[in-house]
Amino acid sequence: MKKNRFLLTGLLFSFCASSLAVELDAKLDWSGYQKHGFAVNGIIENVTSDIGQKVNKGSVLASLISTPFKYRVQKCQAVINKFEPLIFDAKLEFDQAEELFERTVLSEVELQKIDGRYKNLLEQQNVAKADCLLKKWDMKLSILKAKESIYILNSNVMPGTVISDENKSTIYIESVSSKKASAIASLSYTQKKQFSIGQELKVVVDQQEFPAKVKSIDMLPNTEKKYKVLAEFYYTNMIEPGKLIKIKY
Repeated sequence: MKKNRFLLTGLLFSFCASSLAVELDAKLDWSGYQKHGFAVNGIIENVTSDIGQKVNKGSVLASLISTPFKYRVQKCQAVINKFEPLIFDAKLEFDQAEELFERTVLSEVELQKIDGRYKNLLEQQNVAKADCLLKKWDMKLSILKAKESIYILNSNVMPGTVISDENKSTIYIESVSSKKASAIASLSYTQKKQFSIGQELKVVVDQQEFPAKVKSIDMLPNTEKKYKVLAEFYYTNMIEPGKLIKIKY
């Protein structure tokens, strides 16, 4: 009998505690917001990401037609290769000139001329190599990849769109972190006293509860005794813009 009384008391306490839970209307604040745009000119060939889609780190979001970039790399590589036999012959000539100079058969002025031709060829090849590195970098930039796990929030990137200096800054994919978001709610002074930094609570999205922690409590500017609480949480599916969420405490 005594044991039953304890059980009944425990159930009553649990019911009262759950009934005392309070919910606040909140707005979603995504973390890790990014814009992904092309840094080089070209024509968009493929778009492999859709709005609301989760994209893993390293996955391709979109890409430009690769043919012009490959051609430029091949062309600059051909220029580099062209210098190889010229440099080989110039080095051989310089080695022979050094030997003749040591035997006083060749003057120092003639040796310097031969050395100058050899070094000039090396310099020209190094310029070509640097240009080729830039061309390869451009080819790399023609492919947009996710640097972390993200959700696609918005996009105006479409196949066939020409990327130029004029529109480069306006054609992009917007994304947010696929792991973390924040719920922000406004508080009265009385409500504010019920929250503390690090406090554990719940964020409710479509009747699904996510564990959350209070990250900050700040006074709203230009108001008297009005505050906002920011609670961070981890979510498993993309939350649509404007979705009504709640903080439960």
